[in-house]
Amino acid sequence: MGELERAEREDAELSWRRAPLLMVVASLTGFGVIMVYSASAVRAARGWGWEVFYAWNQLSWLGVAIAALVVMAAIPYGFWLRLRFPILALCQLFLILVLTPLGTRINGASRWFRFSLFNVQPSELAKIGMIVAVSAILAGIQDGRPRFFRHVVPLCAVSGLAVGLIALEPDFGTAALLASGLGLLMLAGGVRIWHLLLLALPIVPLAGWYGMTHFDYINRRIGDWLAGTAFHTNASRLAMGSGGLWGVGLGQGPAKLEYLPEAHTDFILAIAGQETGLIGTLSLVALFAILVWQGMGIADKARDRFGSLLAFGITAVIGGQTLFNMGVVTGLLPPKGISLPFVSFGGSGLVVFYSMIGLLLSIARPAPARVETDLIRKYRRAPVFRMLAGTGEEAGT
Repeated sequence: MGELERAEREDAELSWRRAPLLMVVASLTGFGVIMVYSASAVRAARGWGWEVFYAWNQLSWLGVAIAALVVMAAIPYGFWLRLRFPILALCQLFLILVLTPLGTRINGASRWFRFSLFNVQPSELAKIGMIVAVSAILAGIQDGRPRFFRHVVPLCAVSGLAVGLIALEPDFGTAALLASGLGLLMLAGGVRIWHLLLLALPIVPLAGWYGMTHFDYINRRIGDWLAGTAFHTNASRLAMGSGGLWGVGLGQGPAKLEYLPEAHTDFILAIAGQETGLIGTLSLVALFAILVWQGMGIADKARDRFGSLLAFGITAVIGGQTLFNMGVVTGLLPPKGISLPFVSFGGSGLVVFYSMIGLLLSIARPAPARVETDLIRKYRRAPVFRMLAGTGEEAGT
């Protein structure tokens, strides 16, 4: 098979992934709106006098999210390659400004910019911005082999700055998620694992010591979790276990009646487990698994190195946040304040995740024309990428 025929076949393989991806996202979002209403109706009635307040707010943000998806899908993803440094600078700027009086402090955390009727969370924007910027920088390395001082140290420095600023809000859950996603992305981009370890080993213990000595709630959370007395964890596990195989029925779960804090945000999976049972929970897990599979497939068949890395990074962040949330809800991890993508209540997160899906659709969009070239197979993927994508083939440019 010639390069032109192979390119056309890969275009076709990319294209067919668009419809399943959209169907999965629509299913997760639809289920999420239903569960947001179910989990928040009592709280909304008491606080706002309107039981559909949170569900209506989520639907309003969904309109913005869909618009963001359409725009991101319509713009050729190569456009963002040229904006990598402005995007990187804006991410750092917003994360700095939110720590100043311009940011809004809620429950001791400065994580939001408030604009009359809505809030914007810079750490959510940093998820997509940092993935785009780091993917573009890695893709720009000529031979695909990052050098320690020339590439790895600067990349880790700017990534560490973003992660550190998020941790100072404080938001250690999002900081850990972003650090994990960027670390995997660098490994996929050819950074040697011992280079990352050399930089991370002295920093991670120092960051852990600083967090545990300056933020008492971290010590309490971890201590309670280890002792098995963490209220959030126990209430969440009790709610999920009480659902049985088929659940108690939509809207019938008692855990949301002030027994389980943050029922419509961080612990919405527990409400879903109680009301839809093991069958509903496993169905939700299956949808996320399909989404990650489709994302990795797009990364595997992308036409160039930037597209491969960008799709990989996006999928890693979505999959990582899903695993973090499920780990917290099931008690495998201490409470971190991580929402469930597409399902939990939250406008900024919904818009960012839909924008990520729009980027995946842009990467999977068929090329208007393909020509035979020996550059199609120029770059080889790193071992971690081949392992996660399930292929040993070389990447396209």
